[in-house]
Amino acid sequence: MKPPPPQILWEIDIPLATNPRLLKTLALVAGLAALIPSLFMSVILGAQGDWDDIPPLVGIFALVGLGMFVSFVLIALIVFGNRLRTRYTLDAQGIHQETIDRTSRLVNRLTVLGGAASGQPGPTGAGLTARARESERLDWRGGFSLQVQPRAHRLIFRNAWRPLMEVYCTPENFVQVEALARHFMSQHHTPERTPARSPLPSYLGHSVLILLAAFILFAVHDEFDLDLFAPILVMAFALATLWLIPLFGYVVLLVNAGILASLVMASLEERVSYIRPSERYRHYEVFSDADWALLGFGLLALGYLSWLAWRAARGRLLSLLMRDQDDQTGPGG
Repeated sequence: MKPPPPQILWEIDIPLATNPRLLKTLALVAGLAALIPSLFMSVILGAQGDWDDIPPLVGIFALVGLGMFVSFVLIALIVFGNRLRTRYTLDAQGIHQETIDRTSRLVNRLTVLGGAASGQPGPTGAGLTARARESERLDWRGGFSLQVQPRAHRLIFRNAWRPLMEVYCTPENFVQVEALARHFMSQHHTPERTPARSPLPSYLGHSVLILLAAFILFAVHDEFDLDLFAPILVMAFALATLWLIPLFGYVVLLVNAGILASLVMASLEERVSYIRPSERYRHYEVFSDADWALLGFGLLALGYLSWLAWRAARGRLLSLLMRDQDDQTGPGG
C-alpha cells in the first residue's frame, strides 16, 4: 500500500455572498448582535416595571441586526468581490487555515485602527477578532469528527455542538485531502475524543439562570436604592465567565461582595421616624414580608452567581470558548 503524502498544501477562492453556509453564519452573528443587547435591556427594563418599553426596543435591535446582515452581504459583494483567498496546509500535526486575501487583511487592520482612533471598542474588537481568525489551526490531538460534502468539495470538522473549521477543497484534490484527513484522525483517535452530548443546552440553561438572577438583583436595587451599575456589571461578567473567559469569575465574586455589603449597610441604616423625630430605628426593623422575601431571593441570586463564578475561576467549569479550544488543539494546546 502506498503511504500517504506527509503534507498537502493548496490555495482556493472561497465564495462569500453566494455561499449558503456563510450566509447562515452571518445571519446567526447578526441575530446574536440583536438578541444579546435585547436580553440585557429587557432584564433591566422588566425589573424596573417598564414592560411596555421592551417591544419597541427589541424592534430597534432587530432592525439593527437586519442592517448588519445586509451590510455584510454588500461588503462581501462590493469590497471582497464575492471571494476570499485562503491557503490550507494539511500535515501529520493537523490542518492550518490562513486568510491570504490582501483586501481582507487590509480591511481588518483598518477596522482596528479606525476603532482605536475613534475610541469605539466595538469596531476595535471586531477587527482584532477578524485578525485572530486570519490564521487558525486544528490539531489531530483535539476532539472532533469529520462531515463530508462531496458536491461542494467541502470537509467540515465538528465538535459536539458546532463546526470548528470548514475546509474548501478543489475538485482535483478533494478525494486526496479527505483520505489523508481520515488517515491522521484514525491514527490519533481524534473522533473518539468527541463528546457524545452537546454542552450547549447546559450553557444555555446557566445563561437563563444568570439573567433571572440579574433580574432579581435589579429588583433588589430598585427596592433598596442600591447602585444600578453593580447588577449590570455582574450580569455582563457572569455571562462572559460562562461563555468566554473563566477568570472573569473573580470580577463577579468581587462585585457580588460589594452588592452584599451594600445590602447589609442598607438594612442596618439608621433612620429617623417621621411621626416621632426623636426616635430612631434600623431599616430592617420595618421590612414587610415582601421586603424579606425579595431580600431572600436576592441572597439566593448572589449565592448562585458566586457558586458559578467560583467554579469557573477555579477551573472546575470551563467556558464554552475554552472547551472549543481544547477540542481544536487538545488540552493545553
